[in-house]
Amino acid sequence: MAEQLGSSHASATPLWFGPRERPLFGWLHLPIDQVARGGVVLCPPLGIEAICVYFSYRALADRLAERGLAVLRFDYDGTGDSSGTETDPGRLEAWLGSVTAAVDRLADTGVGAIGLAGIRMGGLFAASEAARRGGVDALVLWDPCPSGKAFLREQRFLRSLTVGEDTGDDKAVEAPGILFEAETVQDLSELDIVHMEGSLAHRHLVLVPPGRSRPPVLERRLSGSQVEWQAATGQEDLLDSQLQETPWETIARVADWLADALKCEPVRVTPPASGPAAVQTARSGQTIIETPVQLGTLELFGIVTEGVDTPTSPTIVLVNEGNTHHIGQSRVWVDLARQLGGAGFRVLRFDLSGNGDSGTRPQQPAHVARAPEAGDDVTEAVRAISPEDPTDVVLIGFCSGAYQIAEQSLEHPTRGICIINPSFSFVPPEPTGSWERPARQSTKRWFVSLANLPLAWAAARRGPQEVRRWINALDIGTWPVAFSTRHPSIPGPIWWVVNRVLLDNPGVGTLERIVGSGVDTLLVCGPDDLLPISLGSEGRVRRMRQSDHFQVVVLDDLDHSSWPLYQRKRMIEVLTEHLLARHRPVGSISQTSDLTGNP
Repeated sequence: MAEQLGSSHASATPLWFGPRERPLFGWLHLPIDQVARGGVVLCPPLGIEAICVYFSYRALADRLAERGLAVLRFDYDGTGDSSGTETDPGRLEAWLGSVTAAVDRLADTGVGAIGLAGIRMGGLFAASEAARRGGVDALVLWDPCPSGKAFLREQRFLRSLTVGEDTGDDKAVEAPGILFEAETVQDLSELDIVHMEGSLAHRHLVLVPPGRSRPPVLERRLSGSQVEWQAATGQEDLLDSQLQETPWETIARVADWLADALKCEPVRVTPPASGPAAVQTARSGQTIIETPVQLGTLELFGIVTEGVDTPTSPTIVLVNEGNTHHIGQSRVWVDLARQLGGAGFRVLRFDLSGNGDSGTRPQQPAHVARAPEAGDDVTEAVRAISPEDPTDVVLIGFCSGAYQIAEQSLEHPTRGICIINPSFSFVPPEPTGSWERPARQSTKRWFVSLANLPLAWAAARRGPQEVRRWINALDIGTWPVAFSTRHPSIPGPIWWVVNRVLLDNPGVGTLERIVGSGVDTLLVCGPDDLLPISLGSEGRVRRMRQSDHFQVVVLDDLDHSSWPLYQRKRMIEVLTEHLLARHRPVGSISQTSDLTGNP
């Protein structure tokens, strides 16, 4: 199932590889003529950094394939789309074993020269594999972590900046997007590039973010080796979870360097088969199967999860937020899909156009968060996965993905929706053509115009940067929540008037229209995300809750997006219970699967 991924000179094919009982997922990128003169394995980072880097690795793989190289990018055991979970025992051994399996799989294609490249912890894992294997032709260390201990120290600090309950184990580390249990922390703490014996590779490229000095540890370790130092331009914006900016300049330099370093006798490489794989066995004994699919005329990429005996109705469709790819925030879509597959559901997780592994529409910028085309993507995915009856699906989405579901439900009602921490107020790219924002909350234009004069006066006194924030909040309709948080004594009737007089499309009104059309609706959120919907509208929310088509579950400590493992498990539990109560497939089993990941 080869598909074009943004280049007329390269192709990419999804594949399962590694141990049959715990298959790993990856993509093999090839030159368009399928003739390669070398190969590269791209080792991803861990946690939220892996999500930030995902699209950039796809872009790098395409560039390398254009230059005549075969490229394998992949997910470690228990991460991404590969089988297993982050809490399985023996994590470090499994991750390093995943790198070995990836290099072995690439070597099986027949390429004679192989390089390894990795960002952050991916760099440390790549170096470990190079030292273990010996004879690696080229090694790229892109802003590498010199040791697991240094990485964990950073993650502890980052976790201290986020909201979340402690793991309860002072030896574990809850990092953004992943939990390192005590065993993993101990093992990672002992992984250090200094203690890796032997030479790493014939040639080395080390990329360091601008403004940082070369790490002395790496300079000493690579002393006497053939090494080139370059700048990792754009690294800060790449690893910003909100931006995820693709560092095109750095990608071009890495591609040029590897193309020069890897030169051997060209070989013809046959694209692999990309059928289903058994990724998990549920508590009920149901084998969970996952299959890569292409959806619609644009060939949006997705993965279908189902049991061997799963009914085809209804299908659960998971919609991403922002520019996150199909595994979802903190990999929650993978865990949820496999849980629901064990409960008898058929589940689709997919990439919106221009993101992840999906194609890009004509004139559409790649890797854009909240693109106006996303509404059409959801419609296309629903029709492709349930062609006989597009209404026989249940949509689940978070944040801007929940917003896309709301748009879909207004124009093409489905059997049900589950929206998590929905965002009805945001600054979208300017809609063009058929793309409209029927559910977007905003302030009425007459009030924005009226407020411009006092805001201009305030700019002279308070500074333009702060006033720009005020203007932005006024324009997108988030100012009532900001104001009520700062002034909690303002009575509810005032906000009732604000909703009625000063706002267009308040979120509560969108929900009323959806529920009124008969769509079964579940709203899951934390108190902070309920406030924009309920402020001045408590009575309207109470009336909706009296409907058979509406349910609200407020999880008191649910963050907006930084979900530790216990929050993810609780959310999956709530969604599974709701779906089994309201949308149980005919003939499905009653038990839910476990999340051990053990086949």
